[in-house]
This record gives sequence, structure tokens and C-alpha cells, in this order.
Amino acid sequence: MSSIPDLPPSTTLEGRSVLITGSNVGLGYSAALLSLQLGASPVYLAVRTIAKGDTARETLLDDPVVKEKNHKAVVKVYQLDMSTWDGVTSFASKFIADRKAAGEGLDVAMLNAAIINAEYEVAPTGNEAVIQVNHLSTALLSLLLLPLLESSTTEKHTARLMIVSSGMHKRTSLKVNPPEDFNYILSLNDKSTFIGFDRYGLSKLLIIFFLRELCTKVSSDKVIINDVCPGMIKTELNRKAPWWATPLIWALQTAAGNPIEKGAACYVDAVANVGKEIVTNQEGEKLQKRIWKETMGVLEKVVPDIGSDI
Repeated sequence: MSSIPDLPPSTTLEGRSVLITGSNVGLGYSAALLSLQLGASPVYLAVRTIAKGDTARETLLDDPVVKEKNHKAVVKVYQLDMSTWDGVTSFASKFIADRKAAGEGLDVAMLNAAIINAEYEVAPTGNEAVIQVNHLSTALLSLLLLPLLESSTTEKHTARLMIVSSGMHKRTSLKVNPPEDFNYILSLNDKSTFIGFDRYGLSKLLIIFFLRELCTKVSSDKVIINDVCPGMIKTELNRKAPWWATPLIWALQTAAGNPIEKGAACYVDAVANVGKEIVTNQEGEKLQKRIWKETMGVLEKVVPDIGSDI
């Protein structure tokens, strides 16, 4: 097991507003808890089921460390369904409108929500479910939140946009740039292209390419954008795994995984301590631009002119 180091003692989110998607369980919940323990407020939980978000909110605020160090903390719950276009756009519209009405900004956005499927599934949008949630909806939400994040940057603090990636992106079926005579992203809706858990890694590779291209278009003086892979962490992400794979996954997580608290520390480190960096990969540049173009083609049919001001 590769141990994740402790956060620097100086790490703080004092007074920072933090949005975390998929935050009623697992790494998202743990990241919300750690954020609160480090002084963040308000913390916004974006979850699929409001009742579960409300339960998470109560548990977070009942934490002894939060009570001691951040007793005035505010935690708010919003509904976010990443499997539908309306779920994403409705959330973004309400969340941004609420911030404007309250005269508030947003300092940090952690886009953590994701799914992993062993079997082929179609989302309500008509797209394959893993690509919809992990790539397309995540890309759309990042663009919808970007203006709010940019407007929240001050001389003392640059807003952060963090997307959770995965080391599984290195071991996917996509090894070279596919032929240019078809839309690669839309082709992934064909059931014959689905290869079990490979799809999760592929979805993370696509969002990494999208994020890298986004970084070329948004100044790090406006928003610091990065992605984080916490490595093998024991969470509920694999709850849809087939019964025969569950013991193997459990064994791998036990032998090679870090505690969930360490994974949350990776999230916080990315938004609290990591600054501007330059990342290059010439071999992937062509595919990166293609993924951006094809992704934007899909998103512009949902939200016309999305990203036009980038």
C-alpha cells in the first residue's frame, strides 16, 4: 500500500465556501467532514436524494471536532441528479441563483460524484450511464459553475475547481486516437463498445482530457483547476459490482487501500494547498482537443452557447 502523507499542519479552509457533489457517503462525505473540521463554511452537499443529504448534514454537524472548532458552521443540502441533463442544469440554476440572492460566492467546488457499472446501462439522456455521469454531466457542471467561481476569486484567494480522476485511466481500451470519420464519444453509446469496469477508467480518461483542454482556456489567475486521484480507497463506489467480484475488490482494498480519511485529505490538499502548475503531454494533445470538441458538441445541444465566454 502506498501511504498517503498527512496534510501539512498549516492546512486550512477557514471561512471558505465549499461545494462537494456526491457527498452523503464515501469520499465525498469524508471530504465534507474534513473541510468542516478545517474551518470551511458554508459547505454545500449536492446529493441525489435529499433525505440522505439531510441525514449526512446532521451527522456532520454533530461531529465533536466540528462542534469544537467550527461550531457556527453552516451546511446546506441540494439535490443533484448527474444521470439527467435537467438534474444538472436545474441544480446549477438554483445553486447559482441562491448564491446571487444571498450575495455569496463559491470558493471551492469538488466534483466527486461518479458511478462504476459492471453491466451496460443507459441513462435517461440516452447516453451510456457511466459516460453520462462521470464525463458529460461532470463536464457540463464544471462549465456551469465556472462563472460563479471566477467571480469569487479575490486578491487573497483564487477559487478552485477540482474533479476527481482515477489511476484506472491509464489502463483503458483507448490507446490511440480513433479514426476521425466518426464521433467517438457518441459511439460509446453502442452496447458492443462496453467492456465492464474498463468503462469507468475510460470515463475518467475522457474527463481528464476535457479538464486539460479547459485549463488552456481559463487563466489560473481566475480559477485554479486540477484533478485528484486518491488511489485505492475503500468506499461504496463498487456497490454495483457483481457478486463474484465483491470478495476480490474487498481483498484488494484491504491489502492496497488507504483509509477513507486519507482519500479525503487528498481532496482537501488539492483545493487548499496546491497552487498553479503546468502539465503537458504532447502525445495526448490531439486526442485532448478532439474530446473537448466532441464533448462540447453534446453539451451545446443541452445548453446552447455553454462555454462561449471562456
